[in-house]
Amino acid sequence: MTLLAKLGKELPERYYLGLDVGYKQHVAVVISLRIFVRGDERWKHARFESFASTRAGLRRLQKYLDGFSTDPQAFLGICEPTGGYYSAAVYQYLLDHHYPMWLVDNATTGHMREQIFGNLAKTDGMDGRVMARIAYLHESVGEEFTLRLLTLPKPDDADLLALCRDSWKLHMLICRARNQFGQLMAVVFPELKTFFTHSVTSLAPVSLAAAYPTPAELAAAPEEAVQAVLKQAEAHQHAKRVAELQALARDSSGLLPDPGRAWRLAWLTEFLLHGFKAHTDLEHRIVQLLASREDYALLDPIPYSGPAALAMILALTRDVSRFHNYRQYVAYSGYFAGLEKSGTIDRTHMSRRGNRDLKRAIFQIVAPLCWFDEGDNPYKALYERKKAEGRPWYAAMPFACAALARHIYHCLKSKEPYDVAKTFQGSAPRPAAETALLDLQADLDAKFEAMDAYLCQTEGVCPP
Repeated sequence: MTLLAKLGKELPERYYLGLDVGYKQHVAVVISLRIFVRGDERWKHARFESFASTRAGLRRLQKYLDGFSTDPQAFLGICEPTGGYYSAAVYQYLLDHHYPMWLVDNATTGHMREQIFGNLAKTDGMDGRVMARIAYLHESVGEEFTLRLLTLPKPDDADLLALCRDSWKLHMLICRARNQFGQLMAVVFPELKTFFTHSVTSLAPVSLAAAYPTPAELAAAPEEAVQAVLKQAEAHQHAKRVAELQALARDSSGLLPDPGRAWRLAWLTEFLLHGFKAHTDLEHRIVQLLASREDYALLDPIPYSGPAALAMILALTRDVSRFHNYRQYVAYSGYFAGLEKSGTIDRTHMSRRGNRDLKRAIFQIVAPLCWFDEGDNPYKALYERKKAEGRPWYAAMPFACAALARHIYHCLKSKEPYDVAKTFQGSAPRPAAETALLDLQADLDAKFEAMDAYLCQTEGVCPP
């Protein structure tokens, strides 16, 4: 029998709530302090309550909680930060009704579940019981867990984050579609790249292919009509050279598109034209939301950043003063857990934890700095140095990402803009060809997943 169990009736009325969020159904588990201190396994079989993610479901949740106590302060609740929009209503309800709620990382719940239940199949009720157990151990036994007070993001930050995620996903789809379109044009109209030397997958050539899918149709079209297409795409200099373009079309070595290729070409041009417009609208909306933020100007000079990536960083960082030092902030980014000292040896540990969206936004900026930029910059130098030490790219890249996170923290903390000249030690960014950037961006999501998987597999530790 535990010491707490010996206290018997002197135990206070205390209840621990574990909440697992789902799409249609949520699961709540309430376990009393008295059950836990018995020291047996009764808590593992505690009844759970499934309730719908509707107003009727919230009434059912309230009835379930009231069955234990009508005082919200008698509870200590634990939930996970996942769930997104699925969790917004129930989390807001609990906060509005003054239930003390804390967030615990999914990895912590999963690790505790494996320790307690072994290889048993995971269930929502099981996770709810585990979260209630974590709340009990943290408060009553003193076992330390990393818990964060549940706070819902401000509406502006939530909107900004949603727009940034949409922009990232749409950008990846557009990059892949542009790659496919470029491959098709290499078959249908290979001479086009000698006319659009910068890119054959930007708005102007895509608009041209949508209007005239084959070189023969382009060559037969009135010159004024072709000019109108290019001018509408704001390719005014190219519009002055329509005669040259049509001459290339008349002498093209391209193959006539078969039915399957013709369908793909029509679909890709339609998708890209709608995608270009939608992405531009998203970027404008993001910039509008950023315009009211003073901290945006501090990070705007960062090369290869862009409004979407910076908006993601700022919305997730919120008030930078909540981080006591740069180590805490960089740990929050998921790349650097701090310095672990053993005797006289400092070992640098990478963290697989941290905010995934922030981790992705930083990677989105650092990847082209390391792989695309042809100039000299400290991030690429650090990346190359780590690779020279024998690390594969996915183990070297987190060091460069941690360096940028550290610079971002100092800019926001000191209220000083990012200084390219100072950081790059007098050199300037030298972008490679747009086709190289397009290839990189199309593969960026897969690269991020590979690096993130490495960090998780190694449990956040890189060899010193």
